[in-house]
Amino acid sequence: MSTTVSFSKLLREPNEVVKQLDHGDVLLSRRDGESLRLSKAGDAEREVDTLQALAQLIAASLDEDACDRIVTRLTEPFPWVTFLPADRRREFVSEFLRVARACASIGRFERLTITLNSWRATAEAYADPSVTPDGSDLDYLPTAEVADDPRETG
Repeated sequence: MSTTVSFSKLLREPNEVVKQLDHGDVLLSRRDGESLRLSKAGDAEREVDTLQALAQLIAASLDEDACDRIVTRLTEPFPWVTFLPADRRREFVSEFLRVARACASIGRFERLTITLNSWRATAEAYADPSVTPDGSDLDYLPTAEVADDPRETG
């Protein structure tokens, strides 16, 4: 369970906000930026330890048949995979599990989010009606390229 308080309340009444940590995390909302999460270090460490163990157990328990079953059920958690060709779905599962295991081993999951977002963008490309169903007319970049955010350009 988490509680949301304003960042300014933390500045005005830090002891009161810290007391709320006995009931779970505290989300600090800010007018000028993304909310912050305040949590007890022990809780955060246990959370990461649990994610690490879960990722390792899942990866260790998957054989070829299990991966194939995951591929057939991907549209429930990730409806966008419908647009990926079958062989790319298998590739997505393999890469996702490999990156999840690596992320869990170091306790940082940003790369997993990047992987997931990249695959979703690939599915969006396949969904484009002007693209051939097998994606043979798509060009893959050998290295990542940063594009300007169109919302920030005039």
